[in-house]
Amino acid sequence: MLPMEAFDPSKFPTAIREEIDARWFDVDAVPVPAMIVPIDYPTDWQIERHAHRKAQLIYCISGVMTVETEHGQWVAPPNRGIWVPGGIEHEILINQAAAMRTVYVAQDARANLPTRPFALAVTPLLRELVLAAHVAIGPPDPALYRPGTPMAHITEVLLDQIVAQPTSDLHLPYPRDRRLKPICQALTGDPADRRSLKEWAKVVGASDRTIERLFMAETGMTFHRWREQMRVLKSLTLLANGHAVKNVALELGFANPSTFITMFRKTMGETPGAYIKGDRHTA
Repeated sequence: MLPMEAFDPSKFPTAIREEIDARWFDVDAVPVPAMIVPIDYPTDWQIERHAHRKAQLIYCISGVMTVETEHGQWVAPPNRGIWVPGGIEHEILINQAAAMRTVYVAQDARANLPTRPFALAVTPLLRELVLAAHVAIGPPDPALYRPGTPMAHITEVLLDQIVAQPTSDLHLPYPRDRRLKPICQALTGDPADRRSLKEWAKVVGASDRTIERLFMAETGMTFHRWREQMRVLKSLTLLANGHAVKNVALELGFANPSTFITMFRKTMGETPGAYIKGDRHTA
């Protein structure tokens, strides 16, 4: 994982901290196939690194969040969710105030549950299933999930939908090589940094060919593609917070708004303007 900034919950009002703390319980101790835990988080709240036996679909019906594991970083607006298998350490940053609805799934709930983290598109059906399911303000009564009950039926369809959804391209893979880590840390900290591959190679004491080869080997992307992917993912938070497309492009170091729009469409399948309209409609 690339290090997140140190989190200080004391900067948030006491009432918010107490409300969030009151919603937490040991999800692994509840013997149900799947359950939904609703927690609303303010902007800049951080859920520090942790793991649990149950897998989870992390989904925000509004707001934007970033999920990080050792495999990389995923950004999720309201039309995307992040699947994290059980046992994998992860941390979450709330980029924009989020109404999170986390689906916790027992490892034996399905034989074909995904085994690696990934982003998935949240279809209207999957969204409605999450909203329709019983939400666990505290540990739910397992009797609600007995065979033949409404929750048992909803859970079955919900799990079917999770397994069936295709992956989304909102992933920023993290390299492990010691020469690439400082480059990635610097760029994620300052996306507008325009230093070239050759300049970064000098910084870390390697040739530009070596750095390019390592990027492809460890992330499946060229240095240039990795940086553009990182910038597009960073843009989701800025757009969600109402920043103009032109200003987002400049803030993230794109040569001009047209270049940003092209890269955004390549990653998201639509222009920033269409994304903003769709995001508002979803929320």
